[in-house]
Amino acid sequence: KPRGICGSGLIAIAAELLEAGVIDQRGKFNRALDHPRIRAGEDGWEYVLVWGADTGNGEDIVITEIDLDNLMRAKGAMYAGYQTLLASVGMTFDDLERIILAGNFGAYIDLERAITIGLLPDIDRSRFFYLGNGSLLGCTISLLDHKRFRERDQVRRLLTHMELSENTEFMNHYVAALFLPHTDMSLFPSVAQKLTAGN
Repeated sequence: KPRGICGSGLIAIAAELLEAGVIDQRGKFNRALDHPRIRAGEDGWEYVLVWGADTGNGEDIVITEIDLDNLMRAKGAMYAGYQTLLASVGMTFDDLERIILAGNFGAYIDLERAITIGLLPDIDRSRFFYLGNGSLLGCTISLLDHKRFRERDQVRRLLTHMELSENTEFMNHYVAALFLPHTDMSLFPSVAQKLTAGN
């Protein structure tokens, strides 16, 4: 029986609630829906995902507007970071040949749902690749292959640091990304189409 919500689950729930019209692009519940799962809770408005009778601890599993706000802040920062870093080298998402998703994040995330909430860019899905445990793979390769070890050292010397918190463009991108999926729906054409079809 379920006891809570994992990170990839939170992404999936937010995407489904958005597509179903249960929440709006600001992450607020549609209170016009007369449904017993939408209620005022201790921490504000919430949606009951699983009633307590069906959970492992006897408590309702809910997602709150606070949870959604925190998710939107995190995904907004990530998306703004992508945009700012790309712009700093004169690129956009269209210039990327592939986007590599690594670690548990890459292993368990539902690509369509991540795009629906604006966590990942709305580009050709064939450009996304799942790597698995990238840090372990990189360590193994660099330890077993001396040429790769030297290449790793060269790459390390080319790295630079960008302080995003002091970057005006980052802040502009961040504010724009604090909506589901974004304030600029032209960046998310497939999501805009889904949301329009659902209404």
